[in-house]
Amino acid sequence: MEKYVVDVLFTEILNRHQRFFISLIRDKFQGDEVNDVYQDVCLHLYQILNKHWNNQQDLFNSKAWLRTVVINFCLSELRKRNQIKRVKLVPEKDTAFQRSIFAEPAETSGLENNSHDLHKVLNDLLQLISKHDAMILKMKYYYGKPSSYISRKLNVAHVDVTIGRIKERIQKKSGIKNIDELIAKNKW
Repeated sequence: MEKYVVDVLFTEILNRHQRFFISLIRDKFQGDEVNDVYQDVCLHLYQILNKHWNNQQDLFNSKAWLRTVVINFCLSELRKRNQIKRVKLVPEKDTAFQRSIFAEPAETSGLENNSHDLHKVLNDLLQLISKHDAMILKMKYYYGKPSSYISRKLNVAHVDVTIGRIKERIQKKSGIKNIDELIAKNKW
């Protein structure tokens, strides 16, 4: 019964506010991007409705709240698209731990030991975070799932932002400065 109510409410919101949503999106995006972002906004709104329908029913009748949801989603999309990838060089003294992890053992010539050590280090790092956060990282890097898939399956609104925050928590707890390099060397 509740799923039916959410579906009806979602359809009613879209029927009532579709032009309003599109005009807000057109302020931020151009051309074909408007339709793509509108679809993403609809998915985002539907997820919010499913998650918060029982607790905050009065919010969904507020045009101001709906406007805020759409604008914040658009700004988040723009940040993702315009994000500049910055390369931060780390002093050599700070990379000694990472180099020791990736160094080839002297007594063996194969990669079996090294990849096993990397696998162990990655699993130890996952113990520093919650199971939900660990599942997000595994789905992204081990299983290679796209962010939209992870968002649907684990009910996470902004997967890439969440992953960035998880990596920061791991870095703070472990002292490892470059989690991305560690992940790239060994896909769990």
